[in-house]
Amino acid sequence: MKHSPCPQPCFQYKVLDMQNVDYPEDFPRFLCEGPIAPTLLDQLQYFGQLRPMLVQRVTKNKYQVLSEYAYYAALKASGLEKITCQILPPFTPAALTFSYQVLHDFSCQGNPIMQAYLLQKAHSTLPEEEVLPLLALMGYKPHRYKLNELTELLLLEASAILALHQGIIAQKTGKQLSRLHHEDQQYVVDLITTYRLGGSKQQKMVEMITELTLRHNKPVRELLKDWLPDTKKKNNNMPQQLQGLLQYLYEQCYPSTTDAEKNFKELMQELQPPEGITIAHSPSFEDESMELRLRFDNAATIKKNWERIKKIVQ
Repeated sequence: MKHSPCPQPCFQYKVLDMQNVDYPEDFPRFLCEGPIAPTLLDQLQYFGQLRPMLVQRVTKNKYQVLSEYAYYAALKASGLEKITCQILPPFTPAALTFSYQVLHDFSCQGNPIMQAYLLQKAHSTLPEEEVLPLLALMGYKPHRYKLNELTELLLLEASAILALHQGIIAQKTGKQLSRLHHEDQQYVVDLITTYRLGGSKQQKMVEMITELTLRHNKPVRELLKDWLPDTKKKNNNMPQQLQGLLQYLYEQCYPSTTDAEKNFKELMQELQPPEGITIAHSPSFEDESMELRLRFDNAATIKKNWERIKKIVQ
């Protein structure tokens, strides 16, 4: 991405009283509430602050944090009374300020909620053509659809936003959740958190739940009330419960496929194919066709039985 030359702001590095530094007024503070990782607190206690906070002065003795909000929360929790800050001049052009925020904030990279928050704030201040380049700084293609896709994540229910921010759910999952009502989103996030679902299982479960609730026009809690009446109760059978839940959802989503699988298993039990004979159903049970496979030790054996095989096929 090419940038036209622009004057760089004159940064000032200064040690500030922690009480004079705070989040921006519109920052969703709940994202940084809760326990701080013990390892991070230990590092701060042992090594102290390793990098300056990017801040901007708003009044004579008041500054607002512009990036690395989670690191700032850890600094506060560590009990430090003074912190080193990189102060951005108050009259820095808005487009340049947002660019510095992206480049300075390590947590912004790969965190869709921090990205969405910054992009939404930039979009409320700048014309769209000045916001799109920020996507490139984040590693995306500077397209409008990506801007909308990220900022729309902030419309999710609060627990879903927090789960995205903490990496509990994937960005694809968040996008899928946007098709559900807020109450349903919260219930699904509870399921994912309870079972610690990640990767493909997380995505598949959300896809099936979304399909069922839209198909039957029923809330998720009602669809699953007989299966998991209380997701907060955990026990040693969690893996088995998870497997049962996924199987239940699969059967509800694909009843015809489930019946076909059941009938095929019954057929195999009835036929009991001997060694050397394999019967395979069509892929994903897309139709009722089957393949009968015969295994021979060598070509000579095939030739010896070839005429008999052709008669059976004919």
